[in-house]
Amino acid sequence: MIKPFSNLIYKKKDKNFPSSKNKLKKEENVKSKPLIIFGFIISLTSIFLLLFTITNKFG
Repeated sequence: MIKPFSNLIYKKKDKNFPSSKNKLKKEENVKSKPLIIFGFIISLTSIFLLLFTITNKFG
């Protein structure tokens, strides 16, 4: 039986591959921190507005 993804699992690592992978992870981490903070602020704001609306309409 031929396993279609066995070459991805048992792939030999090149010398340049880990360094380029680490560089990509650092760039993604720099981009993802502001997005996480921005998303957290938006979610808190939407929860606050939802509670404010519920208390004004039904309270």
